[in-house]
Formats: sequence, C-alpha cells, structure tokens
Amino acid sequence: MENLFFGLDLSTQQLKLTVIDENFKVILEESVHFDKELSEYGTKNGVISNGNIVISPTLMWVAAVDRLFTKLQSVGFPFQHVKVISGAGQQHGSVYWRKKASNIFANLEPSQLLVTQLRNCFAIPDSPTWQDSSTTQECRQLEYTACGPEVLAKITGSKAYERFTGNQIAKIYCNNREAYDETERISLVSSFVATLLLGKYAPIDVSDGSGMNLLDIYTKEWDNRLLEACGSELRQKLGEPEKDGFKVIGKISEYFIKRYGFDYECMILPFMGDNPSSLLSLRLEQGDIVVSLGTSDTVLLLTDQANPTTESHTLCHPIDPNAYISMLCYKNGSLTRESIRDTYANKSWNKFNEILHSYPHPHENIIGFYFPIQEIIPFAHGIYRFINQEPVQEFDDDSKYNVRAILESQFMSMRIRTEKLISGKKWKRINAIGGASENTEILKVLADVFGVDVWRYSGRNSAGYGAALKARMATIGNFNSSSLMSDFFKIAEPRSENTLIYERMLNIYQQLELRILKT
Repeated sequence: MENLFFGLDLSTQQLKLTVIDENFKVILEESVHFDKELSEYGTKNGVISNGNIVISPTLMWVAAVDRLFTKLQSVGFPFQHVKVISGAGQQHGSVYWRKKASNIFANLEPSQLLVTQLRNCFAIPDSPTWQDSSTTQECRQLEYTACGPEVLAKITGSKAYERFTGNQIAKIYCNNREAYDETERISLVSSFVATLLLGKYAPIDVSDGSGMNLLDIYTKEWDNRLLEACGSELRQKLGEPEKDGFKVIGKISEYFIKRYGFDYECMILPFMGDNPSSLLSLRLEQGDIVVSLGTSDTVLLLTDQANPTTESHTLCHPIDPNAYISMLCYKNGSLTRESIRDTYANKSWNKFNEILHSYPHPHENIIGFYFPIQEIIPFAHGIYRFINQEPVQEFDDDSKYNVRAILESQFMSMRIRTEKLISGKKWKRINAIGGASENTEILKVLADVFGVDVWRYSGRNSAGYGAALKARMATIGNFNSSSLMSDFFKIAEPRSENTLIYERMLNIYQQLELRILKT
C-alpha cells in the first residue's frame, strides 16, 4: 500500500480528519462532533458561554483525539502507512499546560486513553476561544503600549481584538495569577494537537502566531514590548515561533506507535491556523477572493506584501515566506443565519430558499444589520432594521424579507471592506468554502453583491484538506496547485440588474452602519 498523509482540523464544533494518498486523492474523512459524541462536557455548538466569556473544556479536545483514533482503529485503518501528519486549529484559542505536564505526556501508558492520563495537566481547565469578547480592557492597554491601534496593526497585522491570544493571556495574568504562574507552556489550539502527537511541546507556527497580537509579521519573531505587556516570562511560556512550515518538528510519539500502530518514522509538521490551512487547499491567483461561510464568516486574500488595517487581519503565510494573507473575520456567521431561518422559515433551509426565490431582486429601501453575537466588524451588538433609512422594529408586512436582508447585509459588509484591502484593484471571482457554501441560493446572493462568478469547493473540509496537502508537499518539495481546480465548480453568475442595485445601496449601508455605531 502507498503512503498516506493526515490532515487534522480541530475546529469549533468538531475534530475532523482528512486522509489523502500520494496522488492527493482523498481516501477518508472522519470526524468527532463535540455536542453529539462528547455531550458529557456540556457544550453547545462546541463551546460553553457565560455572557461574553466563551470557553471550551480542554479535556474535551483531548477526548476527541482519543475518540477519532479509536474510530479508525475499530475499522482496521492502516496507521503504519501514514508518512506525514500536519494539521490546523481554530485560531486564537489557547491551552495552558501545568508545570511538569511535559513529563507526563512524554511517558504515557499506551494501554490507557489520553484523557485519563492528561486529566491533571492543565493549569486552566477551560480554554478561551475565538468567540470570547471579555478582554476589552486588556485590548485598550495593549494598544496603549503600542502607541495606538494603527501602530499595533502595523506590527502584528491587527489592532487589538478581544479574542486574540495575547489579550486573553493578559486577562489571565491579571485575574488568575496563580494559574498563570503554574503554567509551564501556552499552546495555541493548533500546536496543542501537535503536542499530543509528538509527546513534547510543539512550536507555534507563524501563520497561527500572527493571530495573537504578539508576533511581528515582518521579522516573524515575538515582539518583546508586547510580550512584557501581557505577562511575565511569556517568551519562555510560548517558546520560539516556527517560521518554516515544512520543517519536521519531530516524529510521532511512542504512545501512538504502540497504541495504534503508527510507523516510527511518521513525521509531524507544524500545525497551522484553520484559515491559513483552508487557503492552502485553494488555487488562488491575484484577483481571487475566498469567502468561508462557517460558524464565523471569513474573507481571505493572498497578497505579496503586508497591508494591515484596523478592520482586517494580516497573517503570515503558512509555507511561503514571501506572502501574506489578508483576512476579514465576522463572528455572526452560520449561527446567525440559522437563527433567521428558524424565526422566518420554520427551521427549514428549503423554506428559507423558497423565501429567497420569492424576492428575486433586492429591495433598495430595506437594509438590516444582524449582530445577535457581539460583532467584530463593526464592533456592534444587536439587530437593526431600516426602511427608507428610518429605523423600524420589523419589516412589518414584509418580515420574511429578513431572510434575504441578512445575506445582503453580511455580503455588502464583505464587499465594502474587501475594496479597501485591494486598493482599487478588481476581483475576478469568489471561491466559496464552508458549510453554508453548500446552499446554492445563498451563493447566488453573494455573486450578485460582488458582481462576479462564485465557485464552490467540492470537498467538505478545506482546512483538513489543506493540512493534508501540506503533509504531502513536504515529501516532494512543492506542488502545483493548479491541478486542484478539479475540486472547484462554478455555481453562480451575477445578475447584472441586481449588482447595480447593490452598488447603489453600498453608500447607504455605510451611512447606516455609522449611525448604529453612534447609538
């Protein structure tokens, strides 16, 4: 049997695995859904929320690794043929390893599950996640240290955001000093999974590290002044970032060799953030846009130079040292769309699509803003509706228009901010990924708003596939991504009459957004 390559993805709601062969063909996809399969941890949509504090039980993630590999073992998966493993993780989340934890996971007993043996290895049992927005005070302090949000964005690629790891660390340092001092190592979600596989601490890769407000995106080193602002001895707790995405950071641990039958020579590469990993699975050219429609919505652009703004993020590329990723990130993604579906379409996507069909053209005088979750872009909370630029509680007799209005609102925000990032250049097409990209009717609205064709990725897990591709690329030095285009299909073309209406609405949309921010 030929060599196999693993791509793991620890996302918000599940742990997913994509396995490919030497010809880049997907031969297996498997997953562990947290709410359904690990319900004893009490999560909803993969997290536990208490106001603006949003966490995930760290041990749940460990249990998910156990469950995933046990599933594969039960069907006789040939672990001995796995040559290289890489992976991805939800960005910004953090794990706090207790002192001497490294001694424990370096000497694991193969007959026992990880979750049993690592139960006491975490100084903080619940990991802050990207949905957390409880660190506003720490954000303002970090921006003050950097001499303003614009300067911080220029250094780290982003202004201070509540979910970014540096601010979460600063909160723990100030409010839970005992746990901070007991922490031996701080991992991101991505490097946490790599650590489990290695049996030793894995480094943070620069693509994921550039989502922390701590990494200088030009030198790709930690910024000393920012480290000192967030916690004492933080450099030692983080370890040095890994700049080489293809570097072998170690072989798989003896635990996985003896328990599951991996080969001793199975190599582990640095794990990435899920957004950079998704980008690897796509063929991007200048003028291409990636729109990921998931729990959070993201817009990704590949650039040859850093162009940080206070509304976007600039990340280091996971494998190309001369490239950057520009990203817009919205908290109100699929969960907010599902809420509108439940309220106005009887919890049915078919009914949701029927309502969209009943409104073939946008209503130029109706605009809504939907931020039931504290939004990032813009920093707003609540639901706002306008008819003829006047605020209303509901669209009265046209309440079902909320189904179309939420899509229009989300996509107009994306278009407005994407135009700022590309500085007068024109986009050519959109590559849509993520769970909601399976809904063709949603993609038709996306095509209309941007005025370009929308293509859909045929695979279900682009982050896992991107990680698997990276694992395969490491054995051949490089890979011509153009051969991946067979995984994309054109789904929607813009309707010019609708695009013209949206172009007239963009200015009104921006004016109304400013009014919301002043309330």
